[in-house]
Amino acid sequence: MGVPARRWAGAWLAGAWLIAAGWAHADTPAPVGSPIAARAEGAWTLLAVDDLARALGAPWSADGDHLTLRVEGGVLVAFAGSPDAWWQPVGARDAGLVSAALPVARIEGRWFLPEDLVGVLGLRVDGGWVVLPDGRLRPLAIERPPVLGGLAEVVALGPGVEGLRLYAAAAGGPHLVSLLAVDLGLLGLAFPDQRAALDEVLRELRAERALFLVVTALVEAAWQPAIYVVQDGRETLLSAPLTVQVLAGDPERVAPGAPVAAVAFLPLDLDLWRPLTLRWAGATGSWTLRR
Repeated sequence: MGVPARRWAGAWLAGAWLIAAGWAHADTPAPVGSPIAARAEGAWTLLAVDDLARALGAPWSADGDHLTLRVEGGVLVAFAGSPDAWWQPVGARDAGLVSAALPVARIEGRWFLPEDLVGVLGLRVDGGWVVLPDGRLRPLAIERPPVLGGLAEVVALGPGVEGLRLYAAAAGGPHLVSLLAVDLGLLGLAFPDQRAALDEVLRELRAERALFLVVTALVEAAWQPAIYVVQDGRETLLSAPLTVQVLAGDPERVAPGAPVAAVAFLPLDLDLWRPLTLRWAGATGSWTLRR
């Protein structure tokens, strides 16, 4: 395709590694206190109200389809099945309406608040942690979608962004090599500080439909820059050098600490809003790029 991809590949290797590592930070402080139960809903996280209240030392009560949580900064009234809630800060005469991306959930008798709603409580979700108002950390015990056959899983990368990770075998055993695929057009939502650079990448690639691929391994192993995409029974092979371009790393080998970044160009008539299946190195998984 004659795309000058190498010019920006080096800068994006760091981003690729962050995705592959699941947003882990080596310098994360040790947590304080017990975990807070949570549930993954697509790219979003729901947090258990009882655990939040316990961490904050705050009273709460539920009556029918609404709950009331009283924290040091005010009172939150939320409703099961609704993304809207009322928040009345301390000292305010009236409550104001606040909204979340997901509705408040009541699952098996337990209440859960969306992560973008707990900000009014003085809490902040940072990866797999909850930052309390006083700066202490609590780990999130997140119930995630099940691994599909042990070979694939859907991974939440950021608000509105999900990737598909496939696992392949290597000489040392099964599931030692992985490929993570994410919609390149949505990657700026996962890396908002690099949104401008990603927009420029899309302009350079002249591609509206592309997957950003990250290949990692626990042992040194061979890999091939080729994947199959399947939709409505039609299977298309994407492979180097025409429809897959390796941007950083070795196009034939992958090793611990040496991930590979690549771009796969999707067929123009593919529907990004409907389920898509990927096949790679004997592993198969499905997910929806855009919702």
